[in-house]
Amino acid sequence: MDNFLKIINELQDVFSTVGASPDSIKLPQIVVVGSQSAGKSSVLESIVRKNFLPRGGGIVTRRPLIIQITQDNLCTQSWACFLHNPEKKYTDFDEVRDEIVAETDRLCGNSKNILPDPITLKIYSADLPTLTLVDLPGVVKVPVGDQPENIEEQTINLVKSFVQNPNSIILAVSPGNVDLANSEALKMARQVDPDSRRTIAVITKADLMERTTENRLVLEGKSIPVKLGIIGVINRSQAKIDEGQAITKCLEEEELFFKSNYHYISGEMGTPYLTKRLCQVLLENVKECLPELIIRITEQKVIQQNTLDSLGTKVDNPFEMLVQLLYKFCQSFDSNIEGKESIKLSNGKEVSGGRHLFQQFENTIGSDLEQLVLPDDIELQIEHEIMSSSGAKPALFTPNITFENLASNQVEIYVQPVKKSIKKCCETITEITMMLSKQVFKRFPNLKREAHHICLSLIMSKTQAVERFLDDYLRCEICYINTNHKLFTKDRKRIEEESIDEDSQNLPFEKQNVKG
Repeated sequence: MDNFLKIINELQDVFSTVGASPDSIKLPQIVVVGSQSAGKSSVLESIVRKNFLPRGGGIVTRRPLIIQITQDNLCTQSWACFLHNPEKKYTDFDEVRDEIVAETDRLCGNSKNILPDPITLKIYSADLPTLTLVDLPGVVKVPVGDQPENIEEQTINLVKSFVQNPNSIILAVSPGNVDLANSEALKMARQVDPDSRRTIAVITKADLMERTTENRLVLEGKSIPVKLGIIGVINRSQAKIDEGQAITKCLEEEELFFKSNYHYISGEMGTPYLTKRLCQVLLENVKECLPELIIRITEQKVIQQNTLDSLGTKVDNPFEMLVQLLYKFCQSFDSNIEGKESIKLSNGKEVSGGRHLFQQFENTIGSDLEQLVLPDDIELQIEHEIMSSSGAKPALFTPNITFENLASNQVEIYVQPVKKSIKKCCETITEITMMLSKQVFKRFPNLKREAHHICLSLIMSKTQAVERFLDDYLRCEICYINTNHKLFTKDRKRIEEESIDEDSQNLPFEKQNVKG
């Protein structure tokens, strides 16, 4: 059994060290769940027989605590160490408590927020069986202090992330002075384990339960069926903890209580039996999961080895490699824009980056400009501008200001298509750089992410500069209408000739003959 559990602990350490999710392997483990102040800490301390867990008001456990107990017959004194600092050994378990608090505050801060990052505590003792337990934050109903409003949802989601593992054993802790039918721990357990196939129920503060037939049936497991059993334990009261009562003394009082009040089931009650039962269930679970576990680990090993092989050989000169990759990225970008190389887009189509950029520009601004037509009420606008610019006297000739105002309004309609075209080009260049970074920096994901971030920042800053330039350019066009332009002069001569012909047709008959 010890060898099996040691292997499981080593795997757990590996996943915690590399920051990988344990869900990828689904390791067998015992997960301790319960509402806030249900007595989880007291249960764990009674199993370990040491005072080592933080206590206080409000939410105390703010990160998952993985407690790996290893039986070592060579130990003359129980000691502990942490995975995040394995070199330091603790024989004073008050210091263990202080380190748990310090490591929790290191990530969570001084607030009452919770985080899913676990703390791994290793305990070695000659008197304890090999066992692994995961202590989770208790479910909080009402936020306190600077806790977020959704703290209950956060704690429930954190607990579910552990108990949803089909290979986990759920240790559902409920206080004895609360109706077990309303137990928050059993409620969460049944959501993922409706048949209670992998749930052990623990009733703390059993000495506070009323001596009724109903409660006796609960302890016997006849009222609320839990396949792995319901076990009652007695916690030390806060007053006894403050008085410094030894855990061994509490265990003696616990044994006496059950023999005196529940003698017919006293052999299946109490912390010693709970510890024995947990070891038995965990061993059976490990043996059951072992074949499937080996298959998953083998599959993951192949996947990770393939990933490792794809990264290539060791880099001897990181700076030289960095310069080469950056140069290659810049060259590839230039070649794509110039049409010398092609790039595979997100839709799977291969085109040169420059051609793709041109198509986006042409399709956007070209189609938008083709759709620009004179408004239906243009004649009314012209008449309104003439009347507005004439002032109090009727105008004999059309004022220049009228034409300038009308022309300015026409230039204004180009603003939105131009801005839309700029946005499309920006998106296209961003897509090109993203695809290139995936190709060039494939081996170095952090470098790829940083390079893409820098390119994105540069593209955004240059896009804003282009928008300002084009905006200024259009404003200049609006401010000055060049009526001497050759196209304008040509059209003006045509209009004058048409006007002269129209005027001659409107002359009286006699004057037309004279003219002829």
